[in-house]
Amino acid sequence: METPDEKLWLDRKIRSWERLWEDLEIGYLDRDIIDILVEFFLRPKSFTTSSCSGRIVVMDAEYPWDKEETMIIFKKHEPVTVDEIIEVVERPLAYRPWLSVQGPIIHVETLDIDEAFEVLEIARRAGFKHSGILASTKKGILVELRTGIRVNIPLGSRDNLWVDKERLRDIISLANNALRQAKDRLARLRDELRKARPASLWSPPSIPPAAQHYLKLLGVSPAVK
Repeated sequence: METPDEKLWLDRKIRSWERLWEDLEIGYLDRDIIDILVEFFLRPKSFTTSSCSGRIVVMDAEYPWDKEETMIIFKKHEPVTVDEIIEVVERPLAYRPWLSVQGPIIHVETLDIDEAFEVLEIARRAGFKHSGILASTKKGILVELRTGIRVNIPLGSRDNLWVDKERLRDIISLANNALRQAKDRLARLRDELRKARPASLWSPPSIPPAAQHYLKLLGVSPAVK
């Protein structure tokens, strides 16, 4: 296990902070997770590198775990309707349609092992029970936060659906309920992060207008270096 290089780690944090707001501007970020990402950045020894707030997707795949043969043909970070799914699965497919619910996932880079353990403790209190440390290098300690919420349901074959509209309605209701549970865990993480917010916050090198908006929502005003 390598010890992170503080200067290298801080340089990466600053670049990730700047990229966060660039990604928001071009629509790459899930808006319902931005305040959580900012909470991590405010911690002097943490920052995030990638994230997803939880979503429902339809995959064209033989099996959803075969990544090389899987194509995502629909995704939404909110509950879906029967008509939305029917419209997607009626398109020509290479394999078969799978409806998948995927819970939130957040990758956090910490400066030291104590911060990594504290982040894990915060996450587990929020229901992110499948979280853990993935790697420790000079770049930082990589912590993955996962809820374990995941549902994969095959809806048919390449040529026809296996369920009628009423049965599909039940499946989509289940998927939407699973997504709501995933979002509830995200809300709990938001609360736990606020409770564990350090007394001394990180001072970013710049605060773009969008960042000012979210910092105001969080009720904080860190100094700019």
